[in-house]
Amino acid sequence: MAALLAASTFAPGQTTGMFHNDRLKTLVLPGPPLVESKSHTFSVGASGFWVSESADPKKALLLPIQVEVLCFKYKKECTEISVTLGAVPTLVSVEDVSTTTYDVDRWDEHGLTASYGGDESSPCQRHILTVDFDSGAVSVADIPTHKKGCEAFTETDSYKLVRGKYYVDTTPGNDLDKKK
Repeated sequence: MAALLAASTFAPGQTTGMFHNDRLKTLVLPGPPLVESKSHTFSVGASGFWVSESADPKKALLLPIQVEVLCFKYKKECTEISVTLGAVPTLVSVEDVSTTTYDVDRWDEHGLTASYGGDESSPCQRHILTVDFDSGAVSVADIPTHKKGCEAFTETDSYKLVRGKYYVDTTPGNDLDKKK
């Protein structure tokens, strides 16, 4: 996720500057992003979009990312499938579709943590995914490793998954989200 960070004013629903398109909007759905099931014993799933947990606009994601997270206890891994959107004044495009695999470090009745990085795959950051079964919250933290050559990564950045999705408002008045 670090590659998508920059000093940007992007925040869902409130974008400005170069990476802004009035037609790209968010639909926030009620409830947590974790899919409800009778038991989180074998697998869990969550979907939504990442939002910085910091109020500082410099910590916002440069581009919006729609994600689905699937975790399987028997495989001891979580997979994040992400679609990165490029929103500029004249168009919204799909910039990237990617899959990231996290190794499960802990899985109990209250939640799980999974991670990757800090090695050749992502030498400058360790990425920690946390799923709380009790609240349904899903978050990810990008933690700097402080290795030589990684001086640009000095702070931990964290993002929460918001249940919902991005959509492009194609109504003539760009007002699908307004009350009639």
